[in-house]
Formats: sequence, C-alpha cells, structure tokens
Amino acid sequence: MSTPKVAASRAERTLATRRRMVRAAYDLFCAHGYLGTTITAVAKEAAVAVPTVYYTFGTKAALLDESIGAAIAGFDRWPQPPPGPVEITELLPWHSWWADFEAAETSVAALDIFVTHGVGVLQRVGPLIPAMHGATGDAEAAAVVRIAEERRVDSYREVVRLIASKPGGLRRGVSSTQATDMVVVLFSAELYQSLAVGRGWSHRRCVGFFRDVLTAQLLGARE
Repeated sequence: MSTPKVAASRAERTLATRRRMVRAAYDLFCAHGYLGTTITAVAKEAAVAVPTVYYTFGTKAALLDESIGAAIAGFDRWPQPPPGPVEITELLPWHSWWADFEAAETSVAALDIFVTHGVGVLQRVGPLIPAMHGATGDAEAAAVVRIAEERRVDSYREVVRLIASKPGGLRRGVSSTQATDMVVVLFSAELYQSLAVGRGWSHRRCVGFFRDVLTAQLLGARE
C-alpha cells in the first residue's frame, strides 16, 4: 500500500510530465501551427511515449486547450483542466497576482496590477494565435478556441467589475459594459503581437502602452 509521501511524489511526477507535454505541444503549435503539429512530434519533444500523450489528453484539440490554459495561467502553475464547466471566478485565482489585484485599494492601483501582469499573459498567448486561427477546420479544436474566447471576455468582465467597485471607479460616462468592450478589443494577444513582433516594441514599452491606453479609456484623467 502506498504511503502518503510516496503517493504525493507520484502525483508530483505525473504533474511534471503533464506540464512537460503541454509545454512541448505549445512550442510546436507556435512553431508549426495546429495542422502542422502531430501527437508523435509532441511525444518526441516531451520525451515520452506516444501512447502516454494519447492516454493523458486523448486528442490534439485537448492538447491545444491545455496549451492555451497553461499560457494564460503560467506553465509552472498549470495543474490540469477543471472537470466540467466552471465559473470564471474559480479560474482567475490561478493567477499568482490575482489576490493582490483583488486587494488593491483603488481602481488606479488595481488597473496597474492587471496591466503589469496581464501583458505577460498576452506575451505567452500571442505566439499561439496563428495555431488557434488555423484550428477552425477541426470541430473539436474550433470549440476549444470559442470557449477560450468566451472565458477571456468573462474574465475581463470580472476585472472591470472589480475595478469599478474600488474607490475612483470608472471614469464618468463609462459603464461596466462599455469598459469591458474596450478591454476586450484593446487588451488582446493579437495587438501585443502586432506591437512586439510586427513593430519590434520591447515588452516594457508594450506594458507602458497598454497602461496608458486603458487608464485613459477606463479611468480618465487623474490628479
């Protein structure tokens, strides 16, 4: 019978292997797109047997799903997808900075935390965008991409709700719905890629750009 220590060690090894396979899939999706990536290539990149990948994930679409999730949460923080549908408020605490965001004393401070750390998410998700667009011909993968976008909108809606509830709130005349729409359009991995890769901007410059734009649009002029 396995002791708790042995069971924990086995679980840690299993999680480490899962994360290694997810990172391998992410790297290959970024380099070769969805259609250009095979389960065999993922197994080779992760140094595991092909049946291990199939046993763990089942399909390539599931690998794409976890690649997106790990890029959002952080590869070293990714556990595995939650079983069944979950509320976005259950997923957001996976971010290491979420507690600081919730505890921020003003809307200005909260937005600064969100942008500073959120741009890192855009940086990781950006290289996956071509693979996500290229997955639309696969019905299962297309559903993965659709759900990922729905969760992005839901997460931004929650971000705006919390910012609006803090001292300072949103600027006059901007509703939470309008603010959410602006964040969805402006704070995207596509725009980050356009600036960082297309225009050669540094990550630091991108952070400053997003901070300035979102502060102006959501909070307005501050004394």
